[in-house]
Amino acid sequence: MRQSPSAAADPAAALKCGLAVEVLRSFGELRFVEAGWSMLPTVWPGDTLVFERIGQDQVHVGDVVLVGRDGRLCTHRVISKPEASGPTCCITQGDAMPAPDRPVMENELLGRVAYLIRAGKLIALPPELSTVQSLLAQVVRRSFPAARALVFLRRMIHASDKSAPESAPRESVFPCQG
Repeated sequence: MRQSPSAAADPAAALKCGLAVEVLRSFGELRFVEAGWSMLPTVWPGDTLVFERIGQDQVHVGDVVLVGRDGRLCTHRVISKPEASGPTCCITQGDAMPAPDRPVMENELLGRVAYLIRAGKLIALPPELSTVQSLLAQVVRRSFPAARALVFLRRMIHASDKSAPESAPRESVFPCQG
């Protein structure tokens, strides 16, 4: 979902997010094409994310989860879970984000990425980044221009690839700011 600083103030965006939440809660699965880049290099703009509904007790460190808050949806990795049960479910952070998000409350946790679809292939998300992915994430965390350049280069490479879908969405200008 496309994210921007004013997404919470946009009634149309809030309505779309509300509908997505209702689909996930009603049917147990939700799919959408990622437009943001807060999870680079794990999730790229144009990847289709497939979420499954889960409960707080099913969340593990390393899972990539869907959080709904302030009329927005955000997909980030779980980096810690509190030992004791309480209103806080977990702490998340985008792989490309410099700092963790505020704690996720139990009612904000919507689902977990079951897998993603990229270029027609089903891909399971690993619980941690590879060495190369970690290095890329460090670069992206420190440099907004580097992140934009990385997304641009990937788009150019895939634009020349005949197997890439021609209707892939453009990347979001702003990362998800959980």
